[in-house]
Amino acid sequence: MVLDREALDRVRLVALDIDGTLIDDDLEVSENAVSAINGLIKRGIRVALVSGRTWKAAEHIRQKLGVEIPVVCYNGAKVVIPAIDHDFTTKIPLAEARKIIAYGEERELYTKMYIDDVLHIKEPDEKSLAFCRNSHIDYKVVGKLSENVHEDVNMIVVYYKEDHYGVIDEKLREIDVTVTTSISNSIDVIPKGISKERGLRLVAEHLGIKSSEILAMGNSLNDIEMLRYAGIGIAMKNGDVSLLSKWSNVSEHTNNEDGVYHVLKLL
Repeated sequence: MVLDREALDRVRLVALDIDGTLIDDDLEVSENAVSAINGLIKRGIRVALVSGRTWKAAEHIRQKLGVEIPVVCYNGAKVVIPAIDHDFTTKIPLAEARKIIAYGEERELYTKMYIDDVLHIKEPDEKSLAFCRNSHIDYKVVGKLSENVHEDVNMIVVYYKEDHYGVIDEKLREIDVTVTTSISNSIDVIPKGISKERGLRLVAEHLGIKSSEILAMGNSLNDIEMLRYAGIGIAMKNGDVSLLSKWSNVSEHTNNEDGVYHVLKLL
């Protein structure tokens, strides 16, 4: 990891991915990280969470930090900034959502969709229910998704039967959406033109902060635009291969080794 002292001294905003970055594999935030984040805020350095999680799941982590900070969720499709009386939400139009759901069903791929923080699933399998418990979100069993989606959708996740690393096939390219990935065997489908970078840019503009004054950390391919946008972009040592093959500035510690804290203490 290469960090320039002058660049560190310019940082006015820290943008943190949640899963695989801020939290460990047991889904916990370390006391060191909480203390460091609160210390930065007291010094006037802003902090934002930038995640693929739903709003409720990301808000659960924000509450653990005990601070009012901006939250970017759904990979940038929803942005909540304290002191602003409305959030910024973009959804996948119903017509495009139906095409993605059909894509998954035609290939017999496990597919789920989020509408207003509620996970919609075909049937109550244990994996989905455990995910909802761990993420502190509600779920709704609706049967066949293609027959039961009647409104715009926040995000759709399609799971492949083997590692896929966000590869976009020709059929997906025909659908007017953005496709990214947070884990190796699935894709996250979000509204066209949306990304974590777009969400972070919105936060920075409202706070009057330049991209050169941002430090961002993430562990998956859905973080790469955000890392490129920030003046300092750091991939986690435990990042997935699809990110680490494209990004060379890597933390010296993993998420299980307090990687975020070891970076923040340098500010």
